[in-house]
Amino acid sequence: MNKEGGDMSGKLSMFSVVSSIMVGILYFSMVTLFILVPAGENPVIDHHEQKVLLIVGHYLLAFIGFFGMAAVLAISKRLVDNPTDLHVFTKLIALIGFALMGINNFRQAGLDHDLSHEAVMKGGDVLDTVSISWAGLVELSPDGWIDFGGVGLWMFIFSLSTFRNEKFSKKLSILGLIAGSCLMITVLGNVIGFQPFVVAGIGIGGLTVIPLWFIFQGAGLYQLLKSKVDGA
Repeated sequence: MNKEGGDMSGKLSMFSVVSSIMVGILYFSMVTLFILVPAGENPVIDHHEQKVLLIVGHYLLAFIGFFGMAAVLAISKRLVDNPTDLHVFTKLIALIGFALMGINNFRQAGLDHDLSHEAVMKGGDVLDTVSISWAGLVELSPDGWIDFGGVGLWMFIFSLSTFRNEKFSKKLSILGLIAGSCLMITVLGNVIGFQPFVVAGIGIGGLTVIPLWFIFQGAGLYQLLKSKVDGA
């Protein structure tokens, strides 16, 4: 199912390598930042009192989306022999997910503080209404079905395919299976309101296996690109 190097490496560029590594670095930075932001009474108060930190967090997520689209395209090319419909489908879902993440967080970076500030200043019924409807007002994917779950599904299916192929690293494939599961568990935790799933998925996963998988994939892409240059 895979031909490491060869024709595939000729379609790569350093942008592909950098994009994958940047997703890993930005993911780790984003999770670390949100861990450091003290939880307030509700998201409206948080965005009013922690303006700078949360705006930075939204920009980190936005650029994860930007670089993530390029990473999905490049990493998916490592399965170059007749990818199945499932591979193509999950790749498209991951592209939509990263695009949604970018659009949503560029939007939130410019919207959240102004909305929360006005709500806090007016107080009373206005604050209560904005607090109750916050997710619907500012989130395009409140539970993360596409931007987290869709990306996680692609990582899981891709890693399952590479695990079955002896040409790929089994350790990296297992890392991808765990990382993809972490993202899907995050969505499940959001849907059923079970916080330990969210903590385990985006907290533990976002600090370890998810960043490492993207960084190691970037390193693998670099080796393929280097082999093409050396063989030229």
